[in-house]
Amino acid sequence: MVKFGIGQPLRRKEDPRLLTGRGRFVADKHEDGEAHAWFLRSAHGHGRIRAIDTAAARAMPGVLTVVIAADVADALGPMPLAYRPNPEARLPQAPVLATDTVRFVGASLAMVVAETEVFIMCGFV
Repeated sequence: MVKFGIGQPLRRKEDPRLLTGRGRFVADKHEDGEAHAWFLRSAHGHGRIRAIDTAAARAMPGVLTVVIAADVADALGPMPLAYRPNPEARLPQAPVLATDTVRFVGASLAMVVAETEVFIMCGFV
């Protein structure tokens, strides 16, 4: 009898390569002229956004742009959430970046695009 179904072992070919450091990942591939994006995320579960001052970040060397909700609201508008447990269910809309209220920890507040990833991780955070 052939084993098949939930809970059955699955033979994986990629594990030895990944576990021994010989894996190839998208983050390891770099192109000339690429930029890196970093999202500032909320540390609060719920709150009002009074203001986001981007002047200091925009003035830093290596920063290409800083985007907040007001910059993209007209161009993108709200995006439907992808998860739909029931095909008949209405898809709620969610802003790409938080506008005036943060509703959960990790909500995106701003996006910084810079020339290098190191700059974003060390220089802006």
